[in-house]
Amino acid sequence: MFIPTRILYVIIAFFISLQNLYPTLSGNQTDALSPIHSPDSLPFTLDIELSSIEIPGGVQSGAFAIYNNKILYIGGRTNGLHGFNADNDNFPPLLQNTNVYVIDLETNKVYVKSLSDESSGLNQSEIDSLSTTAPEYHQSDKTLYFVGGYGVDTATGEFSTKPILSSINIPGLTNWVQNPNTKKSAKQYIRQISNPIFQVTGGALYRATSHSPFLLVFGQDFEGFYTAGSNGVYTEQVRTFKLIDDGINLIVFSEKYLPKDPNYLRRDLNVVPLLQIKEKNYVESYAALAGVFTLEDGIWTVPVFIDTSGNSFMPNPSKNSTFKQSMNIYNSAHVGLFSKKANEMHTVVLGGLTYIDCTGGTCAADPEDPFTNQVIDIVLTKNGKMNQYLMDAAYPFVPTNVASDLVSSYSPNFIFGAGARFIPVDKLPLFPNAVFSLDALKNKTLLGYIVGGIMSTINNTNTQADSAASPYIFKVFATPQ
Repeated sequence: MFIPTRILYVIIAFFISLQNLYPTLSGNQTDALSPIHSPDSLPFTLDIELSSIEIPGGVQSGAFAIYNNKILYIGGRTNGLHGFNADNDNFPPLLQNTNVYVIDLETNKVYVKSLSDESSGLNQSEIDSLSTTAPEYHQSDKTLYFVGGYGVDTATGEFSTKPILSSINIPGLTNWVQNPNTKKSAKQYIRQISNPIFQVTGGALYRATSHSPFLLVFGQDFEGFYTAGSNGVYTEQVRTFKLIDDGINLIVFSEKYLPKDPNYLRRDLNVVPLLQIKEKNYVESYAALAGVFTLEDGIWTVPVFIDTSGNSFMPNPSKNSTFKQSMNIYNSAHVGLFSKKANEMHTVVLGGLTYIDCTGGTCAADPEDPFTNQVIDIVLTKNGKMNQYLMDAAYPFVPTNVASDLVSSYSPNFIFGAGARFIPVDKLPLFPNAVFSLDALKNKTLLGYIVGGIMSTINNTNTQADSAASPYIFKVFATPQ
């Protein structure tokens, strides 16, 4: 059961004060951590509800787009946590997601079609590049840009990070999936280009406007089979490029590899859009929150701020005033809300992995970074300061006995969030960077859906049998208060 945060707050504050007074051997970027605040002062509450829609078999760590109230999901994997064995099968090739899913939110129907279907027109190399895990992706109107990711080369059996950018026509590929009698092929709606700048997995892809450069934020180039303790070559940088895409031509130019920084050795993190009002103007930017791993296998705690041109800076970790994140530190579903009235940016992170876990009635630091169902709000105030709040919200109870293929059942309730995607409804007031207008919410409002991710039966595990790809789709509601 999730204990209300206002009851936990005193315990949390006491725990954090001890954390600051007595440094740990966590390996984290900083031993000191920012306080965790009560949600009583937040201008909204959040609810997560289980929907009636499911994705057959489940999926995690892929890419999505939404258009005309239909979700298009591509890439990722169909199993849960990867393995840690000393062999070549920790990322089984057969569990790469070669399906394309279309979720019709008006009819609650889910359509699925394999990229290996004879009607796709795709060769095996193209299929491999579109079924990677942890790709970077960005939607621009009717186009989904799908970049990099880690996956197999079926011809050789080797694994690599793909140097491919795919431009996907969203309505076209959606129709191919939904219409079994179409005479069109999937290949007609997918164009690809190769360049070393795209060879990234576990980072993020953004572009502010059609005239702005694309930003490839952090991540790594992992080559070969994954085994326990192995790492790829981290980019340690923001990469930028521009793209000509007129529906026929696909040309990359103005590639830039911005300066490397050892503090940017981060992957599998949440890179989130920010909005602030400065001198009466809206200013868009991004924040790379937390992430893994430091050279000592700890977490990064100090965010990195990035402008729309790719310029970045990290506040001084040694200053007491610098925000140091301690909760929900891994890639997961997240949603942004901005209040023009208060000039405050709210970033809600929905589960995933955490360093400090406060579910179950106690708060504890765990250097193994356990799975968690907790929900936090990271607030950027009008004076540029950040604070973290533990919200009175959590994923709803889904009993573990519904998945008989999972060997272990240590918890009665699944733990969700890691590798999940938050998909906003496309008919609410949104700022250009897909941040919701908090001031426009008048009552309980559906913000969007959480799709897929890893569902685990236990907080700490490195055993594949303890987790699976989630088939569940959750609704996320916000209520102003």
